[in-house]
Amino acid sequence: MRDPRDLYRFEATEVLEAVPRTGLTLVHALPGMVDAGNACRIASTYLRDELRHLRLVSFETDELIDYRGARPHATFDGTSYVEVEMPELTLSLMYDEKDRPFLFLDGPEPDLQWRRLAEALTDLVEYFDVERVVGMQAVPMAVPHTRPIGLFAHANDPALLGRPGAAPTPAPGTAPEDDEGGTELIIPAAFSAFLEHRLGRAAHPAMGYAAQIPHYLTRTDFPAGALALLRRVSEAADLDLPLVHLGDLTDAATVALQGTLAQNGEVRQIVGALEEQYDSLSEGGDATSLATTMDLPTADEIGEHFERFLADHDGDSPEEPPGR
Repeated sequence: MRDPRDLYRFEATEVLEAVPRTGLTLVHALPGMVDAGNACRIASTYLRDELRHLRLVSFETDELIDYRGARPHATFDGTSYVEVEMPELTLSLMYDEKDRPFLFLDGPEPDLQWRRLAEALTDLVEYFDVERVVGMQAVPMAVPHTRPIGLFAHANDPALLGRPGAAPTPAPGTAPEDDEGGTELIIPAAFSAFLEHRLGRAAHPAMGYAAQIPHYLTRTDFPAGALALLRRVSEAADLDLPLVHLGDLTDAATVALQGTLAQNGEVRQIVGALEEQYDSLSEGGDATSLATTMDLPTADEIGEHFERFLADHDGDSPEEPPGR
C-alpha cells in the first residue's frame, strides 16, 4: 500500500500552530450513497455557515472519488462552462459558540482506497492527539415524521455509550470475547463504519449516531434529521453547537410538509399507519438490541424558542377596552 500520508496535505504553518494538542474531538460527516433526508449534508453545511473555522488539511479527492458515479456539478451559461464544482474532502479547526476548538471532517464519502484513507485519518488523529471521534449518518426507516426521531448509537468501545460492562473492539491478534445475548446484523458498510472499526483496532475511541429518517422523506431535505444528529454530537463531544437557528428551519420545513400532506391522501394514510405502529411498539416497550436514543429538545432550546415566540408576537395582542 502506498504511503497514506500522500493522500493529504497540510495548509499554512500558522494555521497548524493554532491547533491545541490536547482534549480535541474530531466530528465527521461524510454523506455518501445513503444520506436519508440529506441530514448529514444539512448538518455539515449548517456548521460551516454558523461557526468560525480554519482549513487544516485537504485530501486528494482525485484518488478517492469515482467521478463516473458522482458527477461534479457544472454551471453552463448558454455559451460556456463558467464553473465546474469539484468535490472537496477537508479537515478543519472549528470553534463552538463558547470558542472551544474541535476538528471537523466533511466532504463526500470516498469511493476508493478506504484502507489507505483510514490509515491517513488514523495518522491525523494521532498527530493532533484527538481524544474522541464522533460521526454522523442518516438512514431510511419505517417511522413517521410526527414522532421524535430515533437515533442508532454505536461505538468501538461500548463504554462510550454508557455500557462499561461490554467489551470494546479487540486489539489486533486477540480473540473477541463472547457477548451473550447480543445480536449481529450484516449490513452494507459505510466508510464511517470502516473508519470507526479501524480506529478501534488502533485503540482510538470512536462513536457515532445514525438518525432514523422517515423512508418517504429519504430524497427530501429533512432538517429535523440534521437537528437530531447535532444534538447528540453536541452532547457526546461536550460542545455548544448553535442549534436554535436549525430548529427554526426545522419548524418551517415541518409546516411546509404538513401542508403537502394535507393535499396527499395516500401519504396521509402511510403516515397514519406508521404512527399506529410506532405507538404500539412504544406502549409495548419493544426493545431493540441496537442502542437507540430519542431526539428531544433541550431546556435551553425550548427557552430560546419561547423567547423568540414572545418577541415575534410582542405588541400583537389587542389593546384592552376602555375602563379596564
